Amino acid sequence: MQLTYSVDPQGIKAADLVPEAGADRLHLVGYWLLGWALVGLPFLGLLFWTDDWLRSQRSVLSGKAWNLLAITISASANGFILIPAVVGLGVWFKRSSQRRAARALMAMLLAGIVSGVAGTGLRSIIGRTRPEVSVEQGWFGPRKDGRWIIGRHAYASFPSGHASIAAGLGFMAFVWGARAGGLGLAFALAVAWSRFHLGAHRASDVWAGLLVGALTVVLLWSPCWAWVHRGKRPSWWPWSGWLVEETSHHGSISSLQSEARCP
Repeated sequence: MQLTYSVDPQGIKAADLVPEAGADRLHLVGYWLLGWALVGLPFLGLLFWTDDWLRSQRSVLSGKAWNLLAITISASANGFILIPAVVGLGVWFKRSSQRRAARALMAMLLAGIVSGVAGTGLRSIIGRTRPEVSVEQGWFGPRKDGRWIIGRHAYASFPSGHASIAAGLGFMAFVWGARAGGLGLAFALAVAWSRFHLGAHRASDVWAGLLVGALTVVLLWSPCWAWVHRGKRPSWWPWSGWLVEETSHHGSISSLQSEARCP
C-alpha cells in the first residue's frame, strides 16, 4: 500500500507568528500608506516655513537622559547595526521553521535598504546644508563654488537618511500584521525625532525621510505582501532562495511530498 501526503512548508509555528492575511488587507494598507504620503507633502511645505522655530523648541526636552535616549534610538537605525540584526533574526526564524516570519523580516529589510538608498541619493544631489555646521546655509545641489559636494556630510541634510531607512523598514512591518505595523510606525517616528533632537537635521529633513520611506513601501507593498502571505515572488526577488528552497519565479510555494510504503 502506498501513501502520499503533503507537508505545509509554512509550518504551524510560522502561522502563529505571522497570520496569513486576506486580500482586503493588501489593498487597505497600500491605500493608507499612499494617502499618508500624499497628505504629507503639503505638511512638508509647512515645515519649511517653521523649521527655525521648531529647532528653537528642542530645549523643551533637554538633559542628559533625553540626549542618551536620542543617541540610542538614532544608532538603532544605522545600517551597520540594523542590517546584521535583521538578517540574524531572519536566520533564527528560518531555522525555527518560521518561514513566513523570516520572509516578513526580509521584506522589511528590503524596503529599508531601498528607502535608504533613495534618501541618500536625493540628499546627495539636493545639497542642503545641515543645521549645525559651520558652512554657508542653503540649498546648493551637487556642486558649490565649482566643486562637487556629493557625499560631503555637511551638505547631506535633506532628506534624513536615518529617517528614510527607519520608515522603509518600519512601514513595511504592516505586512507582518497590525501590531507589528504599529511598532514599526513608532520606530520610524522615534528615529525621526532622535535625528531632530540631536541637531543632525531639521524637522523638514526628517519628515521628508518619512515620506521617502512611505512612498518606497507603496511601490514594494504588493510584491512584498504576495511573497510573505502567498509565497509568490517576481523573478528579480532577492533572498528568497536562501529563505525558501521550493519557490518558483512566478508561482506559489510548492508543497513538499513524501511517500511512505507499508507492507
